Amino acid sequence: MDSAKFERMENYSAVARLQIELNPTDCERLGLQNFLFATAEGESGRKARCMIFANPDIESGKAKASKRLLERIGFDSPTVIIRKEPYQFVRRGIPKIEHINENAVFATKDLIEKYGDQVELIHISNGYRMKLGLKEHENKQLKNKVFINRYQMLLLGLDGGQADRLAIMKSGRDADPSFLRRLFAEIRGGYHALLRSVGQIFVGYRELDLRVGYIYPFDENHRLCRIHPNIAKFLGLEENDRVIVSYNQKEVELPVLYLDTGNAGEVIKIENEFIDSHLYIGIPATVRFDLSIPNIGTVVRVRRSTKFLLKKHINKLSLPMIALYFTIFSLVENNVQRLLLVLVISPLIIFASLSEERAKVK
Repeated sequence: MDSAKFERMENYSAVARLQIELNPTDCERLGLQNFLFATAEGESGRKARCMIFANPDIESGKAKASKRLLERIGFDSPTVIIRKEPYQFVRRGIPKIEHINENAVFATKDLIEKYGDQVELIHISNGYRMKLGLKEHENKQLKNKVFINRYQMLLLGLDGGQADRLAIMKSGRDADPSFLRRLFAEIRGGYHALLRSVGQIFVGYRELDLRVGYIYPFDENHRLCRIHPNIAKFLGLEENDRVIVSYNQKEVELPVLYLDTGNAGEVIKIENEFIDSHLYIGIPATVRFDLSIPNIGTVVRVRRSTKFLLKKHINKLSLPMIALYFTIFSLVENNVQRLLLVLVISPLIIFASLSEERAKVK
């Protein structure tokens, strides 16, 4: 059975995510697992993708939705249809040394044929999840395997034991926008790609996947993030520099503050303090909502903002550059020569002044 109709409970949960709770017996009957996604449909026909949770306090045949889900499918719907989305549990393989640094993860042909090359892996014991781009593994005989490296295992909270249950699903996306919105998104994407290319040449950056956690209560009203000082150093960052946090084809730019390593347990569920604190990025609830991050434990991609660093250093150079332009305009009479000198010398000075920033990530 892939779908069933449930009576919706009048009270709803106030969790800040698209969520529905069912009796464990109903979950088992539909083949649903905690932290996996299913499609919920109200009587009006409005649908939304939501996260499933088993709750023994709920009667069989009933469903308890979150307020955010009801905003999508309708508060006036007395029933809700739950449709299971395809998933399966996969086995982990060890990638070859030469594949570890590739942008894509290798998987067996059967998985790519069923779920495509953009997937999500979910550890259903803890809800840790990450999106991956897949490449087909060279061994055509293998079945049901994803080859993830040790860092990816740590992000997903896997310890290699038999209790690890790693599910694979097709990567969920927002509903297709209108033509104009798609066109605007493509133009904006091209503009940002150009800025990143310029920033890569002048500033340079590293990318790193980090696991989303809560942030300190006094940070919640501010758009910022917290990471471990060692991770900041790895990304070439200082406090109050800015990072780009991306997830699900969305991204935001946030100032960086350091995690207070002496009080990491206030925001992180710690099993291994050193590893868990280094995997962590604390993000406020409002930003998690903007990025459509489904739950704590979701893996996001982080890189330093080259645009911010470029502006930061150009501002420092403003007075020397004005003095240089004044000298050029004083010594050179030909306007064409003046323009050529400005266009040639300015980028060279900016590039030279950013050598220290490039050295942090080279």
